[in-house]
Amino acid sequence: MLLYIILYNVLTVDADTKCISHEITVVPKYYLIEKCHRSKLGVASKANFSTLNSCRRLALEKKALALNFSPSGYGKIGRKPVEYTCEVLKCAESEGGLSLKNDTNYDYYSIYAKHLPNVNSCCVPLAGMFYLLSEKNNYTEAERRCRNMSSVLAGVFNQHRTDTLAQVLASSGVEAAYVGLGSSNGRVFRTTHGDSLDCITYRAWAPGHPRKNLNMSCVVPLLR
Repeated sequence: MLLYIILYNVLTVDADTKCISHEITVVPKYYLIEKCHRSKLGVASKANFSTLNSCRRLALEKKALALNFSPSGYGKIGRKPVEYTCEVLKCAESEGGLSLKNDTNYDYYSIYAKHLPNVNSCCVPLAGMFYLLSEKNNYTEAERRCRNMSSVLAGVFNQHRTDTLAQVLASSGVEAAYVGLGSSNGRVFRTTHGDSLDCITYRAWAPGHPRKNLNMSCVVPLLR
């Protein structure tokens, strides 16, 4: 049995042109987490908007994981003017909110309804928050645990994401973990969103892997 990495949210899944009809986009909702607070995490984009919905649309466009919005606007009586009313962020705050500061001009929103654990977790900017669960389970149980946490097993769809997850495993002293790629028949491997492995353009598997075998139902990346 192995440890596993879960992904709390997926914004897009990269697919080539022949699989474009299978591409899935999950549209996140931005939850109000802290009033009168502003996150100092990295900014993906910023603008001046008079409404929260406009700021949310910018966040969706930039695939932001969180945002700061100034509901007072700027220049109103009794409120300190702000340079930008909308700041969309590359990452979201985890437990403790070390980058979250008191600021009466802003409210802080996140695609996560609550702060995520800050132990064994990391953020891949503009992609999602990842968390390594230390409990050992089989693949089916790992999938179930993820669903119970409103999450899915993490996918390895690009170099940046794969490198970051490898660092999480290495820093935790873990050599292998389940990811979101499995097969029900041993021949066609699919992601947690149902896309065939053939639809994913990124390739970083060892030669001949993942092997098509009737006795194989899951994929495990190993650190060498």
